Amino acid sequence: MRTVRWMTSGLALAALLPAVGAAQSNRPFQDSWFWGAKAGVMTFSTTTVSNHVAPSIGFDMIVTRNKGGLYISGEQDFFNTTSAVMDNQGNRYRVAMKDMRRYSAAALAFPVQWGALRPYGGVGFSMNLIQQVGQIDQPADPLLEPQISDQLQNNRDRISFTALAGLQASYRRFSLFGQVTYMPSAANFLMNGRSTYMLEGGIRYNVGSSIDRPE
Repeated sequence: MRTVRWMTSGLALAALLPAVGAAQSNRPFQDSWFWGAKAGVMTFSTTTVSNHVAPSIGFDMIVTRNKGGLYISGEQDFFNTTSAVMDNQGNRYRVAMKDMRRYSAAALAFPVQWGALRPYGGVGFSMNLIQQVGQIDQPADPLLEPQISDQLQNNRDRISFTALAGLQASYRRFSLFGQVTYMPSAANFLMNGRSTYMLEGGIRYNVGSSIDRPE
């Protein structure tokens, strides 16, 4: 008897699966929640190194409305290079820096749609933290050591303006995307040689509605 009940329940579930799958495959772009994984490269310069290229991996999330959305992301950038800090007398000291973690948020606009393609752009901010730093050059005057150390720690992290532009191609619940992000240079940051650029690509998945829909 129990076996009959299990078989009946299984048949009923099997009958419902095509309808559920069809509904999910036609999930709309508007008022949706996308989760994504991405990889790319970041290019930057410091006062000692020009046009350094670093690989990166990360994740992102987009909450969409009709023509706009909220973008949140986290990235890990991998590099091992140098920069420099200066004391009050204008003397420059090389420092080592390794890897950076970034957390970003931006307001997005999706102005048009060309079939399955949606170009987008946005502006926001990024919190940047260089994970490992250390002095290479030591000051001749030991009294300058605390000043150099403080300068190094103060310049290892920065909140910066960002602007991004990209293109997303959707197929059912999946979307492939590519995007470029611009971050201007900051004088009080170790990555201060010029503006920083990130080129990324990946895949996003529409996990469901971002609002409570009326039943």
